[in-house]
Amino acid sequence: MDQAEPVQTSIEGHTDPRSDQLDIHFQPIVSLKQTAVVGLEALARPKHMSVRQLFAQARKEGRLLALDRRCRTLAMERYRDLNLPGSLRPFLFLNFESSLIDEGVEGSGALLETTLATGLELSEIVIELNETKVQDTLTLKRFVERHRELGFLIAIDDLGSGHSNLPRIAELRPHIIKIDRSLIAGVESDFCKQETMKSLVQLGKTIGTLVLAEAVETQAELDTCAALGAEFFQGYHFARAKPAADLHLAALHPVLMEAARRQRAKTVAAIQTRRKESLDLINLALAGCERLRHRAASTFDSGLANWVSSNTAIEAAYVLDGDGLQISNTHLGQGLAPSGNRLFTPATRGTDHANKEYFFSLIDTGLHQHITDTYISLATGQPCRTVAMRLEHASGASFVLCIDQRLSDDNLVKG
Repeated sequence: MDQAEPVQTSIEGHTDPRSDQLDIHFQPIVSLKQTAVVGLEALARPKHMSVRQLFAQARKEGRLLALDRRCRTLAMERYRDLNLPGSLRPFLFLNFESSLIDEGVEGSGALLETTLATGLELSEIVIELNETKVQDTLTLKRFVERHRELGFLIAIDDLGSGHSNLPRIAELRPHIIKIDRSLIAGVESDFCKQETMKSLVQLGKTIGTLVLAEAVETQAELDTCAALGAEFFQGYHFARAKPAADLHLAALHPVLMEAARRQRAKTVAAIQTRRKESLDLINLALAGCERLRHRAASTFDSGLANWVSSNTAIEAAYVLDGDGLQISNTHLGQGLAPSGNRLFTPATRGTDHANKEYFFSLIDTGLHQHITDTYISLATGQPCRTVAMRLEHASGASFVLCIDQRLSDDNLVKG
């Protein structure tokens, strides 16, 4: 069971997995989209030592398996006895001492037997595993597949701590991945953590897995994780783990409603901001096209140079012909100079852009304009977005005007 929150009491006697030596606390797991408590994680609380001490002593005495099973049995019994409406009953999240999978417990059927004996439905149990504690990948996979086929749900715990094996997680296809506190702490002001979180959310979408941010302690952490795509949340910001008698889940509803309202407002504001940025970029390209429409192609460079130098929103601008060949120089924005690095050099006249997304997305689809996602500009080495727009010249010729948008730090954090 949980070894993350020690209870500091004196050590008395040897490791004893009897129920009178243990208590079970529950910590809520919530969903903002559902504005509900969707899960309860069962956490073992010894009466005479810390959790870490209890499990370490049990391992030393060769009683780890007995202790782990007793913790789960007691958790199921306490959960069964909770006075919760059936239709709104949260899932029970059960920690499994994952290192035991390497010690031959796979295939024992003990978890199934205990679940049936306590009268619980298999589908309301989430088995939490820490895959970094298991060396034998094939046995771990058999354990996960067997229990998933029985109807249990599978969660990978503490993702982001230690040395998580992302390819193995993708192969296991858990129902839930729980993001460790090491990635959650201060995520609102840490660009690298935000990008890591985005990647894990994207991994989840790809393999059919929901993301749970655990150990969320502040409103800023909650809001950022929600904006980055986390589905579920757990942590002190909502509630600490408490004995069954002290659980008052209804009291969380106002907190969840307020958090959901705040997230909805932030999402709407972000959508409006993105829409405005896109419109501004399109209007910028329209202005550029209008500036060049009646100019001879041989004078595109002078027209671009004057325009770009006076516009702080532009990182670079250049013109392509109908085959994707660059017919102008690349004009860098105000205050920008070539990096001096041969990898990042502004493209020159005659460069072939036919296989660039912003070109073939127009030519091959018949679109009039296209805006890319953020990428690294080969002209400057900086993140940018490109808008490509058809330039229907007064002569009847067709060109493509490409404008790289200069991105601020705020643009990057918002993604």
